[in-house]
Amino acid sequence: MGALNPLFLLAAVAVGIPIFLHLFQRQQARRLSFPALRYLERTEREHARQIRFRQLLLLLLRVAVLLALVAAGARLFVRGRGAAHPPTAMVVLLDNSLSAGRVVGEERVLDGLKRLAVETLSLANADDRIWVVRVAEPWTPVAPVGPAEARRLVDETEVSHARGDLTGALRRAAELLTTSPLPREIHLLSDAQATAFDLEVTAPAGDVPVVVWVPEGDPPANRGLTAAVVGGGLPPLQGERTEITVAMSQGAEGDTAEVPVRVVIDGRIRGAATVPLGSAATVPLPPVPAGWVTGWAETDPDDLRADDRRAFAFRARPAPTVAVAADPGRFVTDAVAVLVAAGRVRAVPGTADVLLSADGAGLDGGTRPPVVVLPPTDAALLPALNRRLAAAGIPWTYGRREAVGSASVVGPRLPEVLTGIEALRWYDLAPSGDAPTPATVLAEAGGSPWAVEGSDAAGRRYLLLASPMDAESSSLPVSAGMVRFVDWAAGSWAAADGGSDDRLAGAPLDAPRAAERVRLPSGDERVIDGTRMVRTTGTAGFYTFLTADSAVVSIAAVNADPAESDLTPLARRDLPSALSRDIVVVDRPGAWSRAVFRERQGPELWWPLLVLAALILVAESLVAAGGGPGRRTGPAATPPAGAAAGD
Repeated sequence: MGALNPLFLLAAVAVGIPIFLHLFQRQQARRLSFPALRYLERTEREHARQIRFRQLLLLLLRVAVLLALVAAGARLFVRGRGAAHPPTAMVVLLDNSLSAGRVVGEERVLDGLKRLAVETLSLANADDRIWVVRVAEPWTPVAPVGPAEARRLVDETEVSHARGDLTGALRRAAELLTTSPLPREIHLLSDAQATAFDLEVTAPAGDVPVVVWVPEGDPPANRGLTAAVVGGGLPPLQGERTEITVAMSQGAEGDTAEVPVRVVIDGRIRGAATVPLGSAATVPLPPVPAGWVTGWAETDPDDLRADDRRAFAFRARPAPTVAVAADPGRFVTDAVAVLVAAGRVRAVPGTADVLLSADGAGLDGGTRPPVVVLPPTDAALLPALNRRLAAAGIPWTYGRREAVGSASVVGPRLPEVLTGIEALRWYDLAPSGDAPTPATVLAEAGGSPWAVEGSDAAGRRYLLLASPMDAESSSLPVSAGMVRFVDWAAGSWAAADGGSDDRLAGAPLDAPRAAERVRLPSGDERVIDGTRMVRTTGTAGFYTFLTADSAVVSIAAVNADPAESDLTPLARRDLPSALSRDIVVVDRPGAWSRAVFRERQGPELWWPLLVLAALILVAESLVAAGGGPGRRTGPAATPPAGAAAGD
């Protein structure tokens, strides 16, 4: 039971009026006993109980009339499954991640989810506060809107190639509803893909009710390309032959089929192979000329077509030159030697494309190439390093770090070559003054900077590492990534072109310093803002960074997250812990409209209450008239014999 005008219930105090009159306003007349009226006294005593009952009945009827009128004015309703509902604050979580693009029959999964969202909005009214959150577009700001605007947002939603983070989306939805005093609901419309949940986070929506759509049946086993790596992570040099390794997702259990894969470069098929499900194959590629090279690996389309192609881009350039100042340690020396033997770099004693500076040596030279600063293993040498940095105009200092323990090297701008590195010992990196240009923290360890890049007052680019290059300081020197790191530093980083790393859709892209605009996969161009980042990367393809005069600075290949290829839904038993402590699961399309708006009201009761009040008034009139003069009949109303004579 509920009331649309609850303040009107205060009028119920009016029932005290008839009660007060009944209890305290009785007329106290003086009683005189005449001999001729004694028989009436006996009659009154005989009918006293009946009179009291009638008076009590009149009181109850009059109180009931007032209560019925008050309830009608308060617009009472019965909670039920009617069409009306009290004003509600709700978040429609619409999962438009890559997996929602799977074709089922004649339509995509997203089309069915949008149809359910429209059902919700058709039941909404102007008093509802509605947020429409697209799960795969967390960068998009949202605001409360009405049903018409929410319908437009739903209709305009398209499949993104980004991964859906349902745990993060549920947490965001609960935060949006925190300040609303209205009844709250979250409507989760998704294919409930298991990889979209972080099961280590329990009930991210808290106690906010969640109505979740869980489709019937299990999706078919999907196959898609999960990786396309050129040259084992080392892009080929100008005129050099290379190869591309293509990986295929795992198919159904026991499925050993081989899938045909084609490699296309500059619009022409340059190689082909068959790849077993859950495995990888290497395809040789012919030599490429200098400049940027774009292409993709593709396989035959299936129900989920967006993961059947994987793009790649790299820049073929002459072998860069590397100079080494002082002794960088055997790991760096060996990595340079391997790259020199492979023809990837050329070691020179003087001017080079990049300087590897051990302990800050060589920073005061006449030439000013991009420099990678490698700190000393002995902390006693840090003051000397800081003096060299200050003399070279690099506004950072190294300090001793008191805390101990290991940490993963992480960060939103983390270069792919540093992925998976563990820091075991590192120094504190802190700015020492106002830098001419803002520095960028590429990687962090334990919450403090681990790799920092920037430019000094003369425009020379620098890269500072917090850990020495020895086995006791990080896992980088003793991993295969050491060679790739030196190759990256001498090539992509020194050239400031963004490199050839495989980027995931939905993750922000850092714009190279020389870039002024970016051309999106759709062909549209946008000016790069002051953050020097491109955040709207929900479409897989090539993002081309351009100078003001349209010269190409770099090309980034953006691809779907391989996790989206796994269509396995979350087990129903895990839904409460993965969503909210209050959930309603809907698995049939016809039941969705009955499940949403959980505090929905049934029909209003004002008109039955008015009819009831009228009937009570009629009954009260009849009861009151039944006790008036001349209504007593029967033997008791007949005076006894001789009464007229005066007894």
